[in-house]
Amino acid sequence: GVRSGLPVGEAIAGIARELGDPIASEFQTVVDSVRLGRTLEEALLRTGRRLGVAEFNFLVITMIVQKETGGNLAETLENLSDIVRRRQQMQQKVRAMSSEARASALIVGSLPFVLSGILLLVNPDYLSKLVTDPRGIYLLGAGLASEGLGFLVMMKMARFEI
Repeated sequence: GVRSGLPVGEAIAGIARELGDPIASEFQTVVDSVRLGRTLEEALLRTGRRLGVAEFNFLVITMIVQKETGGNLAETLENLSDIVRRRQQMQQKVRAMSSEARASALIVGSLPFVLSGILLLVNPDYLSKLVTDPRGIYLLGAGLASEGLGFLVMMKMARFEI
């Protein structure tokens, strides 16, 4: 809309009319705030704070900086859309690359429980000392704690933020 010559407020109202929810309702909130007397920047900032979405905050900052400095808003928004797309692509690549680490964490984390289950089926007396002897209970607790801690560390290592 801005590229075709519409004012920013009209372009935002067009987004509110033409797109589906939840985007349309959020932009309609901005339009309603402007109609009630807030500036466009105030309405966008309030919506950005309420949503807490990084991409929307990028849009708000871009709009505010462009208003203060001037320039071609359509080109600025096009550059912003390219940046947001590349950011999403990078997030998807990181997620794909870390999927192997997450799968390894799940396999390594579940392996002791699977093997214990097999041992209980094959030879129940083999593991009975863990629950009957006080030292076994202590060792079982320590093993479960270290297993849980190791699993949490592996999952934390497999999670990246961009």
